[in-house]
Amino acid sequence: MSARAIARDLTRVLEDPATPRRALDVRGPHRYAILSDQHKGARDKADAFRQCEPAYVAALTHYRDHGFTLILLGDVEELWEQGFEEVAAHYGEVLGLEARFGAGRYVRIFGNHDDDWMNPRLVARRLAPLLPVPDVHEGLRCDVTGADGPLGTLLLVHGHQGTFFSHRFRAVSRFFLRLWRPLQRTFGFQVRTPSTDPCLRGEHDRDMYAWAAAQSALVLIAGHTHRPVWSSRTHLQKLEAERATLAAEPEPRAPGVADRLAALEAGIADRMREHPPCNDTAKTRPAYFNTGCCIFDDGDITGMEIEDGVLRLVKWPVGGAGPRVVLEQEPLQAIFRRLAGPG
Repeated sequence: MSARAIARDLTRVLEDPATPRRALDVRGPHRYAILSDQHKGARDKADAFRQCEPAYVAALTHYRDHGFTLILLGDVEELWEQGFEEVAAHYGEVLGLEARFGAGRYVRIFGNHDDDWMNPRLVARRLAPLLPVPDVHEGLRCDVTGADGPLGTLLLVHGHQGTFFSHRFRAVSRFFLRLWRPLQRTFGFQVRTPSTDPCLRGEHDRDMYAWAAAQSALVLIAGHTHRPVWSSRTHLQKLEAERATLAAEPEPRAPGVADRLAALEAGIADRMREHPPCNDTAKTRPAYFNTGCCIFDDGDITGMEIEDGVLRLVKWPVGGAGPRVVLEQEPLQAIFRRLAGPG
């Protein structure tokens, strides 16, 4: 992938007059739920959404009942493997739950695996009869203001912009994936993408961050890589930073520090083993956030919320039986204030 192409295409989305804009005043009431990368398929062995469906249904039910606007950030359906009609046949109840948000509380952004929705005629013919979505966009801009005036811009995209096979030549990728899937199901072959390869993922996150950090007062929220990122740092980087802070405390250390350090060491070791870092550079500006995805192997899903001026990264646990877990949260005003400081 090319950092220059990613930067060019993100700039295009940001500046495109067709990109819808919303005003977001951190002092007023507002509720947005941002979920990405469901990849709803055909309920076969290649359908990674099956085990996450209960958690996703629990999340949608909560957000619908509590007045949230639902923003689906791309790759909502897996249309590289089958047509939308097949997805709708297998996930009609889930689509119905999405539809019950209503036209005023439902926003769709397309990704590379649901790129049919780039075509307004396909949206009108296939998607709009089932869902309250007259238009599907490539991005969404939110102009954020506070008590003292403008704070900055939130840009929401799927995150595939500028990538070689996921954006520039997605039609070729889609064709070969349709041929590849039967072999993959039979022999277990893997395709290297930012969502599956840690080195490609780290490189992609790095390039997305580099573009966002170079903008003026801009926070980028994306999906695509399937890895949550908070304030430009991965979970592993956050654990390592906390370990460094605690380890730097002078002796004698406060009660509980030794236990916390031991827990951090164990957590870091687990994370290094399960998700080895690659191309994950230090990132000092809170310019890039990633929702994660709705197809984790353990049945959990992650997403983001914006509620009354606060941005959150949340997890909905497997099975949908438990309440959501707030993994990170910070007022938007504080994030933009840090963004305006020295990098």
